[in-house]
Amino acid sequence: MSDRSLTLRDVSRVLRASELLLTEEAPEDLVVRGIHHDSRRVGPGDLFLAWMGTDDDGHRYLDDARARGAAAFVLERVSGDPGLPWLQVRDGRFAAAVVADAFYGTPWKALLLVGVTGTNGKTTTALLARHLLGEIEPAAALGTLGVVGPDGEVRPDTEGLTSPGPVEFSSRLRELADEGIRSVSVEVSSHALEQKRMDGARFQVAVFTNFSQDHLDYHDSEERYFAAKARLVELVGPGGTVVLNGHDPAWDRLPSSGADRIVFGIRDGEGPGAGEGSGATVDRLWASELDLGPDGSTFRLEWAGGEEEVSFPLLGRFNVENALGAAGAALASGRSLAEVARGLGSSPQLPGRLELVVRREFAVVIDFAHSPEALRGVLETLRPLFPGRLIVVFGAGGDRDRTKRAPMGRVVGEGADLPVVTSDNPRTEDPDRIVDDIVEGLEGREHVRIPDRREAIAYALEEARPGDVVLLAGKGHERYQVVGREEWPFDERVVVREFLEAGEDV
Repeated sequence: MSDRSLTLRDVSRVLRASELLLTEEAPEDLVVRGIHHDSRRVGPGDLFLAWMGTDDDGHRYLDDARARGAAAFVLERVSGDPGLPWLQVRDGRFAAAVVADAFYGTPWKALLLVGVTGTNGKTTTALLARHLLGEIEPAAALGTLGVVGPDGEVRPDTEGLTSPGPVEFSSRLRELADEGIRSVSVEVSSHALEQKRMDGARFQVAVFTNFSQDHLDYHDSEERYFAAKARLVELVGPGGTVVLNGHDPAWDRLPSSGADRIVFGIRDGEGPGAGEGSGATVDRLWASELDLGPDGSTFRLEWAGGEEEVSFPLLGRFNVENALGAAGAALASGRSLAEVARGLGSSPQLPGRLELVVRREFAVVIDFAHSPEALRGVLETLRPLFPGRLIVVFGAGGDRDRTKRAPMGRVVGEGADLPVVTSDNPRTEDPDRIVDDIVEGLEGREHVRIPDRREAIAYALEEARPGDVVLLAGKGHERYQVVGREEWPFDERVVVREFLEAGEDV
């Protein structure tokens, strides 16, 4: 049981302050000892938070929460007698965020909080920001990989959604602050922003990486998807900074918030321009004299009249852009240009992000790319680095945006020598149907169709010749495959190693 507590008077106060409270029937002096929005986690004396969700309705579980010992409810809908004290709110998700923040003592105020959003590059940028900020004082990251501590290691049993729910988010921040962490870099998904999971906190820095089509299965339109991303600007606190990729014109539409802006880009042609007309101070962060190689990149980092040489160990132009986003966050947080340049030079290999797992006669690279733009970036990065063929094993997630599947096939068909179309996480969809959707985009180009991902990897390894590179795209850091509603163990590093060690004609 938590040693924290909150009275219903406190809960009512924070809800009123956010203009959320509609009505209440609750004794002000009643103390709650915990808060949950999953009734299965409720214990005696807890506050249960219920709202109408995308796939489920939390009000269905009021009886279960009461049976497990809940002391009171915060809910959106009052029907009959709930059987416990209650507070009715106009927006249960938002209410959960502000109540969780209050319950855990507003932990973001003890932290330098960096939020990273965009279609691609969130994980890399957040991890690089953690690395740069951690050069001076303890820093952590929170996102797709889970909780990454000051040592750069993923903490066990923390992997989950890109952005956690409102209660878990405040709880994680409290734990990190209590152990002496001074900054946290957070991947902020469009789902989390639209669902207001983080609306109880304020970020000192918001980083916008890039914008392209994704998640239209949830957001319905590109306009709604953009609007969700743009909400991160609203969560930047007073004196905060917005850091954005000036090469992406989408960010020209970001609303003005009065926050200072850092616009980053690569100076090798027309420079970045987003951020003009925002009504705020705009500073420029450049990478110039960029040289991309098989062992990383070198470039000159330019900022505020100063410059530093950087030898960056990660592959590809888009990783340089990710590095600039992280550098902007560190500079906005008070790090010097020299400190940032040194930190970029010692950046660690990131799991599932252009991760080179085999370098024999041929190479094997694992990357999380699972959208058309991400695939294009990875293919353009790898093409000049290896003299042989580019063999790409890729699929698309089931029960997700179908409209991006054919474009993914088109990108791989144009950029690869041998596309191998297979499963990603099929979930409850028929893998053959997913492959059908992808193949439509290949438009008659030569390809191989193998729905079973393990068999597809084996085929690619068997086909690889000296000088080739095999790209396994879409799974990245994941160590599982979702088939139906179950997660099956599936680590592509292990799969590759098993085939190579078995010597199955590879």
